[in-house]
Amino acid sequence: MVDLHKELLKDDSFLFRNGSLRFGRIFLILFILQMAIYVAISSLSLHNASLYNTFKSEQNSIDSKSFLPMFLSIFPHNLLIASIEFIPVIGVFFYFFSIVETAVIIALEGTGLHTSGMLVFFTLAILPHTWLELPSYSIATGASLYLIYTLVKRGDQFRSRMKKIGLIYLFVVLELMIAGLFESTEIIMEITYPAPYDLLYPMMMWIPAVPVIILLIFLFRRITGDGNRRRMKKVSPTDIIDESFGRE
Repeated sequence: MVDLHKELLKDDSFLFRNGSLRFGRIFLILFILQMAIYVAISSLSLHNASLYNTFKSEQNSIDSKSFLPMFLSIFPHNLLIASIEFIPVIGVFFYFFSIVETAVIIALEGTGLHTSGMLVFFTLAILPHTWLELPSYSIATGASLYLIYTLVKRGDQFRSRMKKIGLIYLFVVLELMIAGLFESTEIIMEITYPAPYDLLYPMMMWIPAVPVIILLIFLFRRITGDGNRRRMKKVSPTDIIDESFGRE
């Protein structure tokens, strides 16, 4: 009887449902870890003038462009990062390396501006492109873990899981493209308008961003299957009897 209950419970847990890995939960764990690392490292007081100057030079080269060239600089770069993160094993290490590297740059920027890197991170977090771009990297890395799981388990759902991974990659491309459009628009507004409109107008980008994010969440749940109704495993009375007293 106890063994039967264990058999029933092992299929449903935080990470598994009906014996299958839940992609949405992988994404959630990775995204929480990502935000925690950003908060922890960006709040540090770091000093590296050479690295900071290199970052500012690259940033200025992008900020000086018009909208379309700026978008064509941001989107392919971000997509390359996400594509690397799709690679099994390598992608996971690259994911955390890129998070730490970006968080260090944010901390250095805070030091360069004589303020806390946490404040710099907060100013990025209140803009909509951040909530489009950062989840994309967590989804890409989650896909690399899901691909490892799929290759190891295989089974009769192998094709459907590989199809899901392909759709997830297309979803990441779409989300990063939208994120690039929002980020380019926000940068143009920041460098065009004087204070306080250089912050107010980018914040108004939340008006179109909210419905876009809602639609992307709906699409993500459709692709990953996390929006489906939970299917209960049926157990007949004979299963309990057989498990309790043994089969002949």
